[in-house]
Order: sequence, then structure tokens, then C-alpha cells
Amino acid sequence: MSEQIVAPDLVAFWQRQLDALPEPPDLPFPPVPGTTADGGTAGVTLPGGSSEVLVDALAGVFGLLHRWTGGGDLLAETPAGPTVPGRWLPVRVRVPENPTWTELRSLVRTALREARAHESGLPATEHRPVVSVGLGALPPGARGVLRLLVDDTGSPTVTLTHPNAALIGATLTVLLARAGERPEARLSDLPLLDPVTERRVLAEWNATETAYPRDRSVPDLFAQWARETPDAPALRHGDEVLSYRELERRANQLAGHLRRLGIGPEALVGLCLTDTAGWVIAALATLKVGAAYLPLDPGYPPQRLALMCRDAAPGAILHTAALADRLPDDGTPRIVLDRLPAAADPAGPPEVSIQPDQLAYVMYTSGSTGRPKGTGVSHRNIVRLVRDTNFVDVRPDDVMGQAATMSFDAATLEVWGALLNGACLADLDINDVIVPDRLRERLRATGVTMMFLATSVSRQLATEAPEALAGLRYLTFGGEQADRVAVSRLRAACPDTTLVNGYGPTEGTTYTTTYDCARLTADDQVVPIGGPVANTRVYVLDRFLQPVPPGVLGELFIGGDGVARGYLGRPEATADRFVPDPFGPRGGGRLYRTGDLVRQRVDGLIEFIGRLDHQVKIRGYRVEPGEVTEVLRGSGLLRDAIVRADRDGAGDARLVAYVVPADGVDVEAVRERAREQLPDHLVPAVFVALPRLPLNRNGKVDTKALPAPDALVVPDDRPAPDVPPAPEAARADDEDTGPRAGTERTVAEIWREVLGVPVRRRDDDFFDLGGRSLKATRVRSRLSAAIGAEVPLRLIFDHPTVAALAAAADEITGVREAAVQPSGPVDALPPDAAPPADLAGLLDQYEHGSAR
Repeated sequence: MSEQIVAPDLVAFWQRQLDALPEPPDLPFPPVPGTTADGGTAGVTLPGGSSEVLVDALAGVFGLLHRWTGGGDLLAETPAGPTVPGRWLPVRVRVPENPTWTELRSLVRTALREARAHESGLPATEHRPVVSVGLGALPPGARGVLRLLVDDTGSPTVTLTHPNAALIGATLTVLLARAGERPEARLSDLPLLDPVTERRVLAEWNATETAYPRDRSVPDLFAQWARETPDAPALRHGDEVLSYRELERRANQLAGHLRRLGIGPEALVGLCLTDTAGWVIAALATLKVGAAYLPLDPGYPPQRLALMCRDAAPGAILHTAALADRLPDDGTPRIVLDRLPAAADPAGPPEVSIQPDQLAYVMYTSGSTGRPKGTGVSHRNIVRLVRDTNFVDVRPDDVMGQAATMSFDAATLEVWGALLNGACLADLDINDVIVPDRLRERLRATGVTMMFLATSVSRQLATEAPEALAGLRYLTFGGEQADRVAVSRLRAACPDTTLVNGYGPTEGTTYTTTYDCARLTADDQVVPIGGPVANTRVYVLDRFLQPVPPGVLGELFIGGDGVARGYLGRPEATADRFVPDPFGPRGGGRLYRTGDLVRQRVDGLIEFIGRLDHQVKIRGYRVEPGEVTEVLRGSGLLRDAIVRADRDGAGDARLVAYVVPADGVDVEAVRERAREQLPDHLVPAVFVALPRLPLNRNGKVDTKALPAPDALVVPDDRPAPDVPPAPEAARADDEDTGPRAGTERTVAEIWREVLGVPVRRRDDDFFDLGGRSLKATRVRSRLSAAIGAEVPLRLIFDHPTVAALAAAADEITGVREAAVQPSGPVDALPPDAAPPADLAGLLDQYEHGSAR
């Protein structure tokens, strides 16, 4: 009789407890090489006076997990009692957002008690707990990611088993001590760091202040050098060398013209120029009148430039006559620089007072809503980057190479790093940068002593000709994750060069942290992004904006004088990403939340782990796939679309667009429309046409069900997907369409190696297969080696199909249909090397303007 009454309650209880069991949350630790789930133990002594040691131990661990992962539904297991011997009892705790310690203990106590009370009705179940916990020895079969062995005899202790047991144990000790002192406090208010560690991570590792001229403006500092060293070379552009006096004179003349147009403080001036000298003069003139410059990349599609101008509303646009047609006809005043009359009299600097917090430039980055964001950067932000800093020592006798496009924020370091330190800025032709022999000669001829390269370009040079950079005093690189193999090669080939790995979002003004690669050791699994640059502070925080212990993953926040003003005309977005700074030495400061997941080591150095969202880096540019998705959906050519990031067969980052074309629309039309609307780094490398996008049961796109873009064959042991594969899958490799013997097959094989995708037809297009400019340089290098003759980079852009490029190569060698064998990869990196990032942003201008 009693069994008939109790049994339904047991069934109902376990149905509730076992319904939609949660998966273990990802613990905030990077993988520990060479360890297993059973590796690593640490002991924790529980605070005295506890009468519920099992409750305290499990509540403490659940409190850490809630702080670190946001887990609100947590599952533990504990050995069952004698009624079901040998079984593990699930203990499920649904944790409300940010409970007090008392509330959390009560929830854990109730969950343990109820599970025990109903254990006789425990059904057979498979579950994956995050914690296995028990008194005494744990029996075999524990499945928890973290294991707790509680000893309640004498001074109660907990033995933790996990690869990061020591770190978890130390943090748990602090949490339990603070919770015992303040049991009614919210979890978010309980410190996880002991006082010594807290002082180290908040203050000692951020003691970066220097006596830099934080209250002076960019034109003021430049004018000082023009007065003190008027005849020193300021800018070398081709065969032309401009002194500081001449650069100051020309900038003053243009500034006077801007003043006569009514351009003044906080106004925006668009700069659409191709030559470095003209751009620098225009930027300096703009700053001299108190206005801010807006880089308008001539390589961007006119629609993109129109969108930026519509959003930023510049008061004027400076450009050359040749670029007039690329700019929107929206009534904005134009200044055509190559048609300005020569000034009769020397012009002095405009009498304008410029404050250090005034806007200096606005740079656009990708936005997740489909609308790019313009980041406003102040004079102080720039000066903090380049003056009296700790990562590079720029001297008046230095020559800074300038290769980045002006819409890439590395240009801030190049241009003002030289001109605000009395050094010379040397324009580097992009054709020289991407060909090692020519780069070596160009650096020697111009006397360049320091330069910036996108990480992907430095990696390629490390592979092909690292000695080309051996004459530099400093080489800084950034934009993507560096890999240790490439860095090791550069160190070996350039022993007298300081190699600096830099990290920083546009909102932090180019560089936030840097790392001197001379510190890299064999024990380093990754190349760190280092520590904060001068006058910058960095914090690794949890979701409650509290510091995490060294070794624990968290979001990187940036403070100090490099934090930008915010997003132009986007107060809500600014408030979301720029938050009050509770740690800074001055009141009213802000922190920029980067969205980057990092780990701060016990020595203070930071390692980049990944993103907290879907943002990716393509060619060093920050890319929001959501922006590209919205542009494609708004093209009028598609029923639906989604864009996601992945890596191609060669390991390079790329965007893949899954599109559902409208009736009568082919994929090539969609691709061309994207090229008309988006900068090249935002144009997907691969377009996959589908009859519909797969949806999950909630009606959202099921990204896991999307076909692999490069999958050509469906294995026989699984059914074909109900959506068609990528267009390449339908191509037949037959005698009529496949590459022919000789140079065509050589080209196809080189493309396959470089692009990481099959090349099946003579008319396959290099760019339609995902090729871009940096990959084109790899093709150029390998094809040159294969045919024994120099292949100009332009040849690939002008002859983008297999057949056309092979024919052009044959013309170089005078061969027709000769059997040429590829020479294989050029110094290919070892298999364990980190995959390279995609392209370098500084190659865009070649691909956009001079080549295609």
C-alpha cells in the first residue's frame, strides 16, 4: 500500500530533476597539455565552525562556477546510499542570478536532502555532471569534470581533483573565507582574490604612467620639431623628401584654406587620397584647425564610402581629381587638392586652441547590426601611443616605414610615431613589401629602421625570407594571433631586431598591450600579447566586472589614456562598450570592454584565447559576420542569407556566405553586388547557394546543419544533406574542363596548396575560390620557382583563371604546353605550427586600386 502511494511521488520528482539535464559549463581555463581529467589535486581547509561541510564545499564550487561561467543550472553527482548501492545520485541546483551566499547554501542543502530522500526511486539515467562530490573515498565511475573529496573528520578539508586544482583550490579558499565573513553578501560582491594578489593585478601590473606630454596636441608637438629641426627629413615619398619645415609650410597653407571654408574644432574632414605625402599634409592641416580627419579608403566601393559619409557627415572632403567619381554626390564641400592654386605667401599656423581631449580622427570598424561604427580618437589618445612609451624607442635619426592603408589603425603608429618624435616617415610601395628581395633592397635604400607589418605578412616573410628584415631596429606586428614558429624564425634571422607582438582594438588606439618576443621560451605554448603599454591599464574581469585570479579566463578591459572617446553618433553603443572605471587612479575614467577572452599568467603577461562573440579578424581587420549578413539580405537578390567565419583548407580565416537566391539570380550576381557594397575584407571568400537555410526547432538558423563549403563528396555511409553542396561539388573533372597537362596542372596544384580547396576546371577563378592578395603573393612565389622565372604579382590579378595564368606564365618562359612540375611548398611551416591568419590589410590598396 505504501509503495503505491510513494512511487508516484518518486517518479514525478525524478522526472522534474532529470528533464533536459544541463551540460557541464566550460570551465574558464585553457587546456593544460599533457594532463587528464584525473590529473592535479589540491587541498582546501574549510572555515572553522561549519557543521555542513558537504554543503559548504559544493556551494563554494557552484558559487565559483556561477561567477566564472554564468551557469544557472548546475548538475553534481554524489554516491547513492545503501538503497541503490553502486549508483551515483544526480544533484541538480537551479541557481538564480547572483544569489547571496546564504541563499546558495540553502539551495544546495535542499537539493542534497531531496535527492537523498528520493534515491530509492532513482531510474537508470545517463548524465554528465560538472562536479562529483562525496564524503570519504569516491567510488569508481565518477564522471564529474571536477571532483571533490570531503573529509569531515577533525579540521574539515576538501581535496579537489582537476588539471587546474591548485588554482581552483586557492580561489575557493578565498571565497569561503569571505562568504563566512559576509553570508548575506551577493556572490558578485565577494572577492575572489586575496589582498596581495588583488594589489598585484590591479595596481602593480598596471603601474605604467610616464611623464609624456598628455596635455599637448598632435600639431603642437609636430610644430615643435619643425622649429627645432626644420631641415631634418620628415617624409620620404619616392624620390621626394620633405623636411619638417616644408611639411609644416604646406600643412599651414592647406589649414588656411580649411579655415576660410569655416572648418573648425570638432568638425570632420574626409580624406580620400592615395599618396602618403598628400595624405599626411591633409591630416596635419585638418588637425591644425581643430578638426578631425576621416580616412576614406579609395579602394572601398563607392557605396561603402557613401554609407560612411552619410553616417559621419563630414564638413568637407579632401581628394584628388582622379578620385572624384568614387565619392558621393551629396553636396558636401569638396577640396580638390591637385587643383588648388599655389599660395603666394607663406602661411603661419592657424590661431586655434586645441585641447588634448578634442577629436583627432574617426575610424570605421565593422558593426554587428549591419551598420559600421565610427570610433572617435582624441589627440591625447594618439600622443599616449607614440610618445615616451615602453614598447618602442623612436629616435630622431630613425626612419619609419609606412605601408599600412590609412583606414587601418596601424597607420596611426606609423605616421605619428615618426612625426611626433622627429623621425622620418618613408612611404613603402606595396609591390616592394610583398616581394622579399625587393623589400630587402627598398629597406636598405630608404634606410628604414623600424616598421609595422600585419601578422599575416610577417608570417609569410618568416616563411620565405626572414633575413629581409634583419636590418631593422624594431619590427612590430599585430592584427591577428602570432604563432611561435614564425616568431622563432624571425628571431633567428634577425638577431639585432627587437620583435614586438602588439595587440589592441581601434577603441584602444592601435596598441594596448605589447610583448617583446625576445622573452619567448620553449615552454610558451602561444606568443603572449604581453602587458600594457605606457599610460595604459588592462584588467581581466568576470561578468560582474570583478577581477579574476591569474590563470582564469576572463574578458579583457582597457583603461588609461588610450581609451577612445566612443562611437560617433552612437550613444547607446558607446554606453554598452565604454563603462565606468572603478579601478583607475582618476575619477570619471572609463574602461573599454573588448569582448576578447584572455588569460593573465602569474607573471602578469596576457595570452589571447579568442572572442566572446562571433567577431573575427580578416586581414587584420575586425569583422562582424552579422554586418555582412545584413548587407547581403538587403541586396534585393536573396530570399535569405547568413554569413559565418571558418578556416579554409590552408588554415586561413575566411567568411562563408550561405545564400538563398531569389528566382533567376545566380551566385555570381550576389558576389558582384557584395563587391559593390562592401570593402574587400568584408566580401565573403565563398558563396554557397542553398534552396533554404536549415532551421532548428526554435525557428533559428541551424548553423551546425550548414554544409561544409568545400565538401565535394558525401561519404557513402551517410545520407546526402537535404541542401545542395557548394557549387564546386557539381563540377566535373573531365578532359574538356579539367586543367591540361603542363603549366595548367602546375598552376592548379599550386592553387590547391595555397587555397586549400580542390581546383577542378581550367576556368576556375582564383578569387572566386577564395583567393586574395596575400595568397596571390604565395602563388607568385611558388609559380616563379616552378617555371624558373620571375612572375609579376599583377599577372595573377590580370589572369585570374587557371588557363589564363598558365598561358601568361608560358609567355614569360616562351613555353607552350610544356610539362612543368611544381617545386612544392616554399619552406612550409611544420604541422604543429599555429594556422596563419588570413590576409594583411595593408595589401588591400594593391588589390583594390592598382591591380584589379
